[in-house]
Parts: sequence; C-alpha cells; structure tokens
Amino acid sequence: MWMNITFYAQSNVFLAIRQLEFALLRLIQQLNVLFEVVQCMIQGKLPVKLINPTTLHNILRNVSLNLPDGYELISVTLVGDIHCLKIILNIPLKTVN
Repeated sequence: MWMNITFYAQSNVFLAIRQLEFALLRLIQQLNVLFEVVQCMIQGKLPVKLINPTTLHNILRNVSLNLPDGYELISVTLVGDIHCLKIILNIPLKTVN
C-alpha cells in the first residue's frame, strides 16, 4: 500500500517538473522571438513576426478600401531563389497622377 502512494506521489512530482520544463521552454522561445523583433525594429525594419499574415492582409485591405478617391497602395515585390522566398512590401500613399 505504501509503495503505491509513494509511486503515485513521485509520478505527480515528475509530471509537475515536466510541465514546468515545458512552460520554461515556451517562455524562452517567446523571449527569443521578442528579441528578434526588437533587433529588426532597431534596424528600422518591420519584422514579419510582429504581425501575422492574416492580420496584415486585413489591415492592408481595410486601408485600401477606405482610401480617398485617387489614392492607392502600391508595390509588392517577390524575390526568391532556390533557398528562400522574400516578399517586399512598399506601402506609400501615392496619388494616381
């Protein structure tokens, strides 16, 4: 009987330790992403990880739908090679003329 209780208690402690390890791993990963974002912003760039693609699409769509007549959002460039693909967005407000 005592052996089962001890084994059960050890299993609970082991489970709690594993959960703490997982939570710490996730925290470290999130801090690494935050560090990368801050480094990009220091260089004057907008990091992709700051806004997910769906949110960015919705923002650009809403902005383009609410622009006054004669204004448009322009310039999306796709550059790539066999190793990577980059999307370059240039989003100035520009009149049609």
